[in-house]
Amino acid sequence: MSVASAIPTDDTSNEAFSNWRKKALFLAKRGNIESELLIVAYIDSIGQMPSAQQTSLIEQFLHENDQNLFCWLMKFNPKAPLESVTIPSEYQPLIEEIRSNYLIQR
Repeated sequence: MSVASAIPTDDTSNEAFSNWRKKALFLAKRGNIESELLIVAYIDSIGQMPSAQQTSLIEQFLHENDQNLFCWLMKFNPKAPLESVTIPSEYQPLIEEIRSNYLIQR
């Protein structure tokens, strides 16, 4: 492999971003519209390939079950409406980013 072919071109980085985005949007399909709307709006707002750490976190987040995502994103648990929702610390910044992105766009 030559050095030139080892360096990603704009086309290959655009293709990698496009493929990652399609995968993320597929994973964003949820059993409830509320979570899906927030997540899809967030993914649509990402203009370039996130860092490896951020893509890993987003993908890990998207593999969580629908009930958890709903409670975390809405900060409300319909099964325990008087209790506060505990969001895992690793997801707190991402959830705030998702929520603020959605609220800014509206």
